[in-house]
Amino acid sequence: MKTEFENGHNTLSDGTRGKLKTLSKALLRLHKTLLEAAKIDYETKNGAISGVNQYLQLVLDDAHFAWLRKISALVALVDEAASIRRPASETEAVALIREAKILLNFEDADESFNDKFQAALQTNPDAVLNHNDAIGLARTEN
Repeated sequence: MKTEFENGHNTLSDGTRGKLKTLSKALLRLHKTLLEAAKIDYETKNGAISGVNQYLQLVLDDAHFAWLRKISALVALVDEAASIRRPASETEAVALIREAKILLNFEDADESFNDKFQAALQTNPDAVLNHNDAIGLARTEN
């Protein structure tokens, strides 16, 4: 792994930037699968969602979808870290990948998140496959 130093800061390497981009895609696939399952569960309990606008509002504001916001936030942070305009430092990027690993390994301090995440994986084979892809990327060294 090549790490460059400029102005006292370690610059994000191309390898780590690539890993962040790949991790982001894997997390997005996982999030999409989990979100679709949560939508089905919500509609089973509450009736059909009337449209895209209502769905968006529910995803942003309803407690049923709240646990998924942790994954949404992680995707946003990973994307921001990999951006060309304002990339993270190598150290920050590695810490973010470590954070993804913690979240995906159910080691997050938020037990409610861990419980809901594990329950979702137990009922959704596609989510398990996407989880395995994402966790494999988070576990690999740079």
